[in-house]
Amino acid sequence: MVEFCKKPFVPFKMLTPGFEAVWTGEKLDKDSKLKEVGESKDADGSVLQEGEFADDDGRVYYKWSLWSFTLDESAWDERIQRINEMQRNLGPLSDDIRRIRTQIASLVHCDNGFPVTADQILQAIGKGKPPGEFFHAGCWHSLGTRTTQPGQIEVMRIVEEVLLSYLEGAASSELITKYPHARSFIERTYEWLGPVEKLTEIQRLLLKRFLLPFEFLTKRTEDHQAIHQLCYVEGSEGFKLDDEISAAVDLPDIHVDFTEYQKNSESLPDEKRKLYRIAYALRWGLPELSDCHHAAFRKIERWIYNIGTGEPVIPTRNKGTERKRLRQLLFGYALALDKWLLGIPMQFLLLDLGHIDLGFDVRNEIMRVYAHLGEERTSVKEWLAACLWHNMCYNTTGGWEFGILNKRHKEFYEEISARGIRVDDWITAQMK
Repeated sequence: MVEFCKKPFVPFKMLTPGFEAVWTGEKLDKDSKLKEVGESKDADGSVLQEGEFADDDGRVYYKWSLWSFTLDESAWDERIQRINEMQRNLGPLSDDIRRIRTQIASLVHCDNGFPVTADQILQAIGKGKPPGEFFHAGCWHSLGTRTTQPGQIEVMRIVEEVLLSYLEGAASSELITKYPHARSFIERTYEWLGPVEKLTEIQRLLLKRFLLPFEFLTKRTEDHQAIHQLCYVEGSEGFKLDDEISAAVDLPDIHVDFTEYQKNSESLPDEKRKLYRIAYALRWGLPELSDCHHAAFRKIERWIYNIGTGEPVIPTRNKGTERKRLRQLLFGYALALDKWLLGIPMQFLLLDLGHIDLGFDVRNEIMRVYAHLGEERTSVKEWLAACLWHNMCYNTTGGWEFGILNKRHKEFYEEISARGIRVDDWITAQMK
């Protein structure tokens, strides 16, 4: 994989709006050949204009779409075409502006740094210049290397140590003395798992499966591919453990797609259905070892509870808080960007919202958007703000529709828009 943050951009004239590319530093031998644009196709036959290509001199460059997870140019809708037209009218862009646009494309809403990552992008748009170091903003070719999660690796190491110490028979008091700030987590873990000598065979197998990816999560190794092969590829140690788990309690095959899993679950008695659900979740783990996901630690804690109690849901945990937080943030940013693009002063926007009960407060997001973008309006700034607006409204991370105008939040948005507040007035006016 190309280290995007360290590679120079290709000349702007080599690109069309909606794409970006960097030189890889490699050059083709005269007998070598890379796929030309248009040869790479998705399962449905659509053209994917992403990957390594070469210019006439054999210099290799890596090209990707700036419309996250939307690689087929022919599928770009009228909104994207309109924003691309804004870019086309700007002419050649500086490297600074290209870096900001690339970072907008990489912004993923399920990343554990959101909305810190969004605020940094807003600040860069307002200044017309990237920061010295962007935050890692998501899994779509991010230029960012700075973490939004200081201390995460150490906490992963503590989690692993607590579980390994538990399995070795260490008392919880020893761990609490060593890690007093983790007291509550340690106490919950020991309570849920119970006396180690009473662990069943299936519980021990599930714990072994659970601990398998921690070689990567603790960053003892950063070889993502090697640990992925170890945990989640057919024939791997992870797959063998899954088969042992299935055999131990006569569960259906764990290595099936979600539709087949649901079908298998329906035929199981209640206790086996719960075990099957836990084993299936551990089989997938943190998808693609995504320790950058906002739910990573909550999933880890839930799996400990699952293994210890056999129950799928922690009764003491507040439910739905992250979905609520994220959709309210997305709405707030999208609304503010929409009204800023329309030229509506922040003060009038806030006054108007004071007469509408949304059920939550969007003042903070509105203030951040307007403050960072500032009073000066330029065509470049408006185009970048429009790109960020589209990300907030229509981001489709890995096929998951996270944007506030995608179906994931359809019911929520319909309730809000019924009160006369919409986040797409600007683009509607543009397309008219």
